Amino acid sequence: MKILRSVPVLAAFALLPFAGGCAATAANIEVTKPSGSVADDKIEADKKSEEQKQRAKDLQQKQRDLDYAKIAVQTAGLDRQVRMMGAEASVQKSQRELDKEKRELELFLGKHRPRELEEHQISLDHQIHRAEEAKEELAELEAMYKEDEFARSTKELVIRRGRRNAEMADRSLAVARQEMELFEKTTLAERERALRDKVKDAELELEKSRLEMEKAKLEVDVQQRQADDKVKDLQRDIEELQQKIATEAK
Repeated sequence: MKILRSVPVLAAFALLPFAGGCAATAANIEVTKPSGSVADDKIEADKKSEEQKQRAKDLQQKQRDLDYAKIAVQTAGLDRQVRMMGAEASVQKSQRELDKEKRELELFLGKHRPRELEEHQISLDHQIHRAEEAKEELAELEAMYKEDEFARSTKELVIRRGRRNAEMADRSLAVARQEMELFEKTTLAERERALRDKVKDAELELEKSRLEMEKAKLEVDVQQRQADDKVKDLQRDIEELQQKIATEAK
């Protein structure tokens, strides 16, 4: 009977190691995480670190771009001044040229044309008077020698010279009249037309200069606005990056 009672006790002692192992295994299951979860955490941490580094690099690049953009704003302002100065100088030059051509036309119409016409008219009048005098002298000679029966050869010579002088005076008068007509209707007309064309060209050049100035003003204004907008955009981007970096650092 003693032997039979000891068997359950021995069996209980034999089960003790197995129970201890089970307890230890349960403890390990509750405390230790799987190796895959640890690797995922490390990957996530590395990813966040890389993102932070990239944002820091982006912030640095944006700040550098902002410095360049501010310089571009100053450059655009200087370029605007230079281009507008050039455009205004071109307009002023064109205006002076137009004023000059108008003065030339007014001077021609008011002074040169009347004076030159008068000079040619005087020359023509001289030719008219010379022709008339030659005819009068011929008439006097013919009247003087008409009744004279003596010195027939002398009479013929004098009258022939008088007629020749009258003929030459008439021919010179005809040429003078042609020159007068050519000068008044062609030479003076062409000079007036050329002066008026210069005035028109100067007016067109002035209008062109004014349009160029308006164009330059629009272009430099656009460039200035673009430069200003770029600065504002970069400042906004920098502010957003700084906020993200500050939030991640908490």
